[in-house]
Parts: sequence; structure tokens; C-alpha cells
Amino acid sequence: MIRSVLLLLPFILLFFLYWGLREGLTLGSFRFAGYQVEKLYLKLDNRLILKARRLVIPRQKEAAKLGNLPRGLKRLHRVLAWFDEIELEEIDFTNNLYRFIYRDHILYLSSREYEIAGMVYDRGREMEVQIPLLRIPKYHLDLSGELHYRYRDGRIVASGFYHIEELSGNFRVAKEGERIRFRVDSMATSSLRQLLRLITMSSEAREWLEKRVTAGEYRLAWLEGEGHYDRKRGEFVPEIETLRGRIDLKKVKIRFEDGLAPLLAKGARVLIREGNLYFLFDDPSYRGHKLEGSTAALLHLADPARLTLLLRLRYHGRIDWQLLKILAAYGLEIRVGQRSGTADGRVDLDVPLGMGKIRIQGRVRLSAGELEYRKQRLKIGGGELTFTSSLLQIRHLSIREPWLHCRVDGRFDLQKQEGGFTVRVQDLKWGSGEGILHLRDRKFPLILKVEKPGWRMSLPSLESELYKSRKSGWRLEVADLALWRPYLRGMLRLPEGGKLRVESEDGRRLQITGALRWKESFLYGAEGAVTELPFRVNITEKGRILMQALGGKLSYDSVTRTLKIQGLNIDAKRLLDTLKGLPNSSHKEGGFIVLGEKSLIRYGSHVLLTDRYRLEIDGKNLRFEGALGKDRVTLVKQGDVLQVDAPEIGDRMLHALIHFNGLQEGRYSLHAKGSAEKGYKGEIRIHGGVLRDFKAFNDLMAFFNTVPALMAFSSPGFSAKGFELEEGKILFTLKGNLLTIDSLLLRGKSSTVVGQGTVDLQSGRLAIELGIQTARELGKVIGNIPLVGYILFGKDKSLTAGVKIDGSLDHPKIHTNPVGEALLYPLELLKRTLTAPARLATPKQNPVPPTPITPPAVKAPSKDQNTSSGMF
Repeated sequence: MIRSVLLLLPFILLFFLYWGLREGLTLGSFRFAGYQVEKLYLKLDNRLILKARRLVIPRQKEAAKLGNLPRGLKRLHRVLAWFDEIELEEIDFTNNLYRFIYRDHILYLSSREYEIAGMVYDRGREMEVQIPLLRIPKYHLDLSGELHYRYRDGRIVASGFYHIEELSGNFRVAKEGERIRFRVDSMATSSLRQLLRLITMSSEAREWLEKRVTAGEYRLAWLEGEGHYDRKRGEFVPEIETLRGRIDLKKVKIRFEDGLAPLLAKGARVLIREGNLYFLFDDPSYRGHKLEGSTAALLHLADPARLTLLLRLRYHGRIDWQLLKILAAYGLEIRVGQRSGTADGRVDLDVPLGMGKIRIQGRVRLSAGELEYRKQRLKIGGGELTFTSSLLQIRHLSIREPWLHCRVDGRFDLQKQEGGFTVRVQDLKWGSGEGILHLRDRKFPLILKVEKPGWRMSLPSLESELYKSRKSGWRLEVADLALWRPYLRGMLRLPEGGKLRVESEDGRRLQITGALRWKESFLYGAEGAVTELPFRVNITEKGRILMQALGGKLSYDSVTRTLKIQGLNIDAKRLLDTLKGLPNSSHKEGGFIVLGEKSLIRYGSHVLLTDRYRLEIDGKNLRFEGALGKDRVTLVKQGDVLQVDAPEIGDRMLHALIHFNGLQEGRYSLHAKGSAEKGYKGEIRIHGGVLRDFKAFNDLMAFFNTVPALMAFSSPGFSAKGFELEEGKILFTLKGNLLTIDSLLLRGKSSTVVGQGTVDLQSGRLAIELGIQTARELGKVIGNIPLVGYILFGKDKSLTAGVKIDGSLDHPKIHTNPVGEALLYPLELLKRTLTAPARLATPKQNPVPPTPITPPAVKAPSKDQNTSSGMF
């Protein structure tokens, strides 16, 4: 019996349990396997109904984790398969209180941290959870959507709509195994902070973006990526390299660096790629400058140590100081801007926001315009600049100043602040008016070094250095002027070498000091040629050149083009030869004037001895006016024609002028005209004086004393004291080194000398024939005997003889003409003998003045004959 009851007891219990469940069981409070339940109500209808006021779950139970979601959904599926209704008013688990309600496929779950309301359906192969509400108060997050759980493989797909504070949008999440894929977007919002919550990044990247990026509107167009569930950490780990998306911004302001104005744009697309942000701007600008094509990026969002800002600036327009401030903010000081013109520029900046060095690369193509550096302007025809953080490279920079056309290429080290360049000068002319420097088609190396508080530029091939200081202006030093001589103009071109120093405080007024050197100078003094000339030059703002040299002995003024010389002498031949060799010298462009006092001008062995003079040189033309006491001499050179006029000058000027001192104590008039090619023709007129003290005359007197028949010539008018002259005239022709005496007439008190001949000035050879008519005093006595006087002396009561002089100027040889002592002209004597009878028959008349022997006729010099500088 007992055995039978025991066998039936389980069935009896099951019956009473079933009956109780059908009627509904209520339990006050009980504990089971660590669980604690209060006021449990359990009823079986078609399926179970479970209600409890309080359920305490043991702490050792595993808390809900993302990795347990499939297991939890599977349990939920099994539980809900048995129950029609579940209502747990309070679930105490890990100090958090939950509420769980399920009725008619409606599921409601709430806690302090979240609230979920949705519909749960069993679709056969999968569970579908429709969630019209998922609220997480802590994050102000509301979600709505649906979740699909596939029983066979545990795949979970959730999609729907979210709202978090000011941000709302759509989402979709799929989990297969340990892999999780997601995609999310947002509606337009004014809060960047909320939007950035959707993107995985470091706190440093988030802080930089929140601080520096502002916009009128933000919208996450889409964001997708993948990740995996880390079981050890119990959390989802996104794989940042899989992140892709786009954020759209409107009315954008980005302040990339403190101290800079923000970059402005109508809009921007921010692309999210592999953990980086790329900013693509719509109509960007900076301080009113259009930066079309410029972009930016923020790299390594999740790695603070590698977080880097990239700026890719593109610009077309004028570069001014506002744009250069961008480079200066990142450590690249470029102080050259554009006053006019345009530039096509690109600048790439890599700026580490953690540790590291800033990297800069850029290229700027300049149009024709004007550059400006510290208020100094430079006109250019274009060029290209490329630069990095440490190097600036210049290519084909064309400078087009009115005074300078050149091209510059080279490199400059921005760290060492020095560089080397090649300057190809097409044309350089410095200085107004005649200028002081002119060169064309030359190439020079140039070294530039920036120093505090200025810079230093060296030209090694010219041994020159230019220094510029903000305090003291600029200074040019030339160690060897000979290297500059081919390019100098004006008076600075005359020296063969030397050194100089050019200084200016403002770049408009110059001071030049130094010393000029010559091997053979055109200046000389009592001690010989001046081979070194210390000088000082001032150039005014308007280009006027004022020079002082040798303590004031030399001075020059470019306005009047006047060179003043005092106490120095000029070698005119050497000066003219030097000027001929100066194709760019000022004497061919407007000329200049030389004023001299106590200064001699010589040409070869000829000297213009003057107290003062004025020399005007204008191209191939010159005019010289000199004075020595009351004496005046004028030289005029027009082209190749030279004309000399010296009316009634004295011994000192004549002796120096013709390099002959045999004419003394008289006055003389000199006129000559001609050219080196055709020769010079001239005339010397003698007004009184004495002919003496030269080799040929002394030898002639010695010859007279050795010939008895010529003793008559030792009369007071023609003696060792000299030949006293009343008047004279010499016509000559000079062509090359050959001087031809076309006609010579010297009239003295007792004699008249006529003649002609040649003198080779180079070899000194001479060939002169003289006719001497003399003994007029003796003829007065004997000539009174009618027949004898006429036969011996003629009607003018004179005796005529011939002399030939040859040899050289230093060793002349004197001969009678024809030879020996038969010096009386036989034909003239025969003529007088034959005409004597008629003479006797002629009544005696008043004495007739003696008629000189007329020299051979000489053509007067032509007015259009040409000359060169061969005379003076």
C-alpha cells in the first residue's frame, strides 16, 4: 500500500501543481539556489504567467555583457516560448534595480541606466525584436528600431533611429561571431561635441577638434566600420583602419594655430578614412584671400603621440603679409611679399600636435609685378620659388628694375641663413644721367648670409661685398676695382685698379671713398705720374655726383659735367687714348668739361703751357682754351679735324707748343689745321725776335766762320748772338712723322733767309735748302759805284748765297750750294753783268727797298681737311 502510494505521489504532486497553476499559485517569500523571491504569482493558462514583486539574483551570476548577448537572446527565446506574461516589478542585480514586463509579445525592461520597450516575435528561424524605444538616461540616448536574431548561427542585426541630446540619426549594427559591423548617420546639428562621440578618437584629437573647428551646421552623412568583441575586456573594440565616413559642415571656421585668424569656408566635407579626417573646403578664404583648392587633414585620431595636422594650402592672387603670417606661425620666416602682381602658390604643412618637427614644403610661381621687403620694392618679370622647412630655392627669378634686368637662380639654407646664387645680368645701369655702372650679358656667383641685424652679400668673382643693416643702412666694399673696370662708367672707369667703399643710410644718397690706381696715369705732378689717387664721392638723391680727390686738387660735378684740376698736369694723349678705349664712358654721352689752374697739358713731347685752361670733351669733339698771362691758345677738334690757333703768343707758350726754343724774344702767331689721315697744314708768323741757340744754327755759324767768302755774314744782323728778325713766315705740312717746310721766310735787319725742306720726326733726318740774302750794309757803300755795285750786289745792294743742311737734328751737316767757296750764285751774277749797260743808262732814282727771294708757292690749307688727335 505504501509502495503504491509512493509510486503515485509524483503524479499526485504534478496533478496538484497543474491544478494549482491553472488556478494560480501565490507564494509569499522563499529562497531557492541563492535566488530570493517575494510575492511570487504563477499561473498556467495556455502558457505560463509569472509575476513577482521582487527578485534578487545572486552576485556570482555573470553581469550582462555584449559578448553574452547571443546567449541572452537564446535564453529569452526559450523563456518566452513558455510564458504568455511575465511581470517582475523589481529585479535586484549588482546593486542595480530592473523592471521586466512581457505581455502579448510586448517586452519592457528598465533600470537606472536604460529603458527598453519593444515587440518580440518568433519568426521561425529567427527572433525579431521591434524596439520603438530604448532610452539610456545617463547618455541622454534614445533608440528605436528592430533587432533580428537568427537562431541557427547566432547572427544579430539591429537597425533603427537614435537621438542623443541635440543629435539624431540612423544606425545599423550587425554581429556575426566575434565580428561586428556598423553604419551610422545623423541629422543636421549645431553641436560638434555630440557628433564626435560617434567617431573613435583620442581625447587629444577630440579636444583639438572641439576647440578649433566651428560651423553653423554639422551633419554626419554616414559612418561605417568594423570591430570585434574583446572577451577579456568585455567590450567592443572598433578597428580604426576600417572606419569610413563623411561629415558635412556649413559656414565653417577653423583656427589652425593660436595667433592666426580662422580659415573661413561656405562649407566643408570631412572624409573619415582609416582613422584620419580629411577636410575638403567649399570656397575657403583667409583674411579675404581666396584659397580655392586648399585642404586639411587630421591624422592618427586614435594615437595621441602621432596626432598630426596636415595643411595643403593653394592660392592664386597677391601674396601679402597676412598670408606670410601663416608660414611665420609655423616657424618659416619669409618677409618678402607682393606689392603688385599675382602668384600661384601651394604650401604643404605637416604639423605634429604631439611631439616632432614641423615639415613645410611649398612652391610659388610669381607673375610680373613688384616685390616688397621691409618697405624696399623690387620689380620682377616672374619666377618660381620652392621651399621646405630648411631650404629656399629660387628658379628663373627675373628682375626688371629700370636700372637692372637680370635672372637669379640659387638656394638658401633657412637654418644656417646663408645661400649661394647665380646672377645672370642682361643689363645693369646704376645711377641717373651718365651713371656709374653699366654691364650686359654677364654671369656672377653670389653668396648671401643673413646676420643680425642685417645681411651680407658677397660677389667672389668681383672681390666685393655688400652689407645691409637696419641701423646703419648699407655698405659696398670693393677690394679690387680692376675687376669692376669693364662695367664702370664716367670718371670711375678711368683708373686701372684700386679699392672703394660705398655707403648709404637710406639707399638714395651715396658716399664713396677709396683710392684709384694706374700703372701709367694721365695725371702727373712735379714728382712724376700720379699712380694712386685717394678720393671721396657723394651721390645725391637725384643722382648728382660730387667728387673730391688729392686734398681738393681734383673735383668733379656730374650736373655741370665739370672736372676741376689744380696743381696737377694732364697727359692729353694718354687721356684721349684712355677715353677711346672706354666704349661706355661719359665723354660719348653728353661730354664733360675740364677746368685747370696751374696745370699743364702735354701731348707727347708737346706741352700746352698755361696758367689756366678750359677743355670741353664731347664725343669725338673737343675744344681747348688756354691762357698764359696775356697769351691765348685755342684747339678745336671736330671729328677727325684738328685746328690750332695761337695769336701773338710769347716764347714760353710757343717753345712748349712746338717743342722748339730757337725762336726767342718775339711774338708769334700759329695756325694749323688738318687730320692724321690727310695731314696738317699750318702757318707760323713771327713778329720780331731772335733766332738762336739751337744745333743747326750754331753749326751754321761755325761753318760761316770757317769759310772766308762768308765772313760777311758775321754782321750784327746775323752773328753768334743770333739772327735778329723783323718778321717771318713759315708754311708747313705735317703728315705722319714727316714735317715738310713748304716755305720759310725770315726777314732780319741785314739778311733775309728763304728755304724749304723736310724733317723726319721719327728718325730725325733732315734735308733743308736755304737761300740767304745778306751784306746789305756793305752793299750800301760799294753799291754806290754804279757798275761795280750793280754787278756785285744787284739793284738791292745785297749778296745772295745758298746753303744745304742734311744729316740729323742732333748732327746736322752744312754744305755750300753748289760746293766749296764759290758761294756766289753764278747765274745771278751773269744776269747782273749782262744788264749792267742798261743800268748805266738809267737815271739814278730813289733807293728801292730790298726785294726778298720769293720761296716756291705753297697752296693754302683747305678748310675741310681732317685732323686727329695726333698734334695735341
